[in-house]
Amino acid sequence: MTIRACLTTLAVLLMATTAQAGWVMQQQTPGGTSTVYMQDNMMRAGEGQQGMIYDLNQGTVTMLNPGNKVYWSGRPSELNQQMDQALDERMEQALKSVPPEQREQMRAMMAQRMGRGGPGGPGGPGGTMGHQRPAPTVEIKATGENQKIAGYKAQMYQVWVNGRHRQDIWMAPVAGFHDELDMGKMMKLVHAMRMGGPGRRPRRASWRTSPAMMELWQKGMPMMITDYGPGGPKTMMKVTKVEEKGLDQSIFAPPAGYKRVDFKNMMR
Repeated sequence: MTIRACLTTLAVLLMATTAQAGWVMQQQTPGGTSTVYMQDNMMRAGEGQQGMIYDLNQGTVTMLNPGNKVYWSGRPSELNQQMDQALDERMEQALKSVPPEQREQMRAMMAQRMGRGGPGGPGGPGGTMGHQRPAPTVEIKATGENQKIAGYKAQMYQVWVNGRHRQDIWMAPVAGFHDELDMGKMMKLVHAMRMGGPGRRPRRASWRTSPAMMELWQKGMPMMITDYGPGGPKTMMKVTKVEEKGLDQSIFAPPAGYKRVDFKNMMR
C-alpha cells in the first residue's frame, strides 16, 4: 500500500471515529425506563420533547415543559434564586386567607417547613445561614466483584459515608466515555441545584461530590447504582443498553417553537 493510500485510509478512520463520538444509554429507574444522550460534555435525559439538558461547558441546566412548550435555562444558582422567589410568592398568596393577627406566626411556620428558617434560626437574623456543616467522611471500597451489565464488564464499589454503607456503584471502564462526559463535573452540576438559594437552611457538604466520589466517577461509566436508605437496598439506576453513535447537536437544545420563561412561569 502506498503512503498516499495509507494516509487516505487513516483520514477515513479518523472521520468515522469523530462521527461516532456520542453515547446513547437506556436505563431503568424506579420511575420507569429513560434515555440519556451524551456528547461533548453535554447530556440530555428524557423522552421526546421533555426532560433536562445539562451543559457542562457552560455550567447551565435547561428544563423542558412540553405541555406549555416553554423552557427554563440558567445556572444552578439562578434556578435556586428563582425557586425561592416562587416559593415566597406562593406563601404570601396562601397567607392572604389567614387572619392578620396570625399571619406572622403562620409565616414563620411555613418558612421553617420550607427550610428557610425563622428569626434566630437557620437562615434568619442571628441564625447560621452561610455556615457550612462539617464535611462527611467518605470511603470507597473496591469489592473485586464483577458483573456483565449491558454487555460491559463492571466492577462493584461500596460507598461508605460516616461509617454507614450508602451505595453500591458498578463501574465499567468504557473506552472513550470520559472523552464525551466528565462525570465529576456532571455530579457537581446536578447537586448544585439541591443546595438552595439565599435564606435556605445550610446543608452538610454533600458526600456525593466529595473528593473520594470524584475519584470514583473517573473509573468508568456507571452501570448500576443501589442505594441503602431507611427502607433497605433499592436499585436507583441500571443501564440496559449502551450505544456509541454521533449525535445531532439539536438534541441538546430546546425544541423549535419553545419559549424561554422564568421559573415561575415554567411551573404553571
